[in-house]
Amino acid sequence: MTKKRLFIGLVSAAVIIIVTLFVIALESNEGDNGIMNIDLYFFNETYTSICAEKRNIKTDSGIKPERAVIDKLFEGPADSKLKPIFENGTVLLSMKRNHRELTLDFSGEYITEDNSRCYLATYAIVKSMCQLKDVERVLVTVEGERICDSEGNEIGFLSDKDIDLISDAITQDSKNITLYFPDKSSDKLLSEQRKVKINDTVPIEQYVVNELIKGTQSQKARNVISGDTVLISAETTDNTCFVNFKSSFIEKNSGNPANEKLIIYSIVNSLCELRNVNFVQFLIDGKKTDKFGSMDISDFFIADKKMIAG
Repeated sequence: MTKKRLFIGLVSAAVIIIVTLFVIALESNEGDNGIMNIDLYFFNETYTSICAEKRNIKTDSGIKPERAVIDKLFEGPADSKLKPIFENGTVLLSMKRNHRELTLDFSGEYITEDNSRCYLATYAIVKSMCQLKDVERVLVTVEGERICDSEGNEIGFLSDKDIDLISDAITQDSKNITLYFPDKSSDKLLSEQRKVKINDTVPIEQYVVNELIKGTQSQKARNVISGDTVLISAETTDNTCFVNFKSSFIEKNSGNPANEKLIIYSIVNSLCELRNVNFVQFLIDGKKTDKFGSMDISDFFIADKKMIAG
């Protein structure tokens, strides 16, 4: 009787060991034989938010999962409608783990003239990395220094739950804006109503100027701003909208006095349609400049209703 009980006890122990080993094997095989299915985040088409893209990443080649994820982010999106989050030349300088916190330090190329892209890229990295089971919070630095959000506050360690973006709870709405483009048959401006999708990470003024750069949708109007014009920022303080272009704005858009005036008032009249904008100040690379071709743009502008076709 004792031998029988001993035999049953040994069988039971063996079963427990086999089941335990089987469970361990399943856990160690997480991700289907070294394949990790994960959401990677990239810019949307207009660089105004980030979107997730499902990707399979191999994790059985001796590379740490966090390194594998960052490498895929550097490769960029597979979907042609999405845009890479890293500027050309950006490199990862260091990656440090402290328990479940990860610090990533990038080279200076990470910082762009458009501050909104910097913090959106940071959010994309955080949301991508925090899907790894051993990563709870991520800190992104540039050459050892912390970056800032749109209000100038330093961005510290962030978790996935700290970020509300387009796929989570970002405020995304459609808004009607009024744009002004030159009339094909006169030297006046025609109004054009347009509905744009906006979110709370980008000033509405920036949408207005970027839509002007994209061009008209009317057969009666024509484009006057060069399509490759680069807007750095457009933000309003005390009812004055500061429109900041890259220096190439002048060379790409000046040279024809009639067009120069239409360009300036296309922008000014469109922005002054916003409730909070009464004045427009033009900046080039963040500084006031005297001349835009034949025009003096050193001072602020107000809307000119006489420029609008009746």
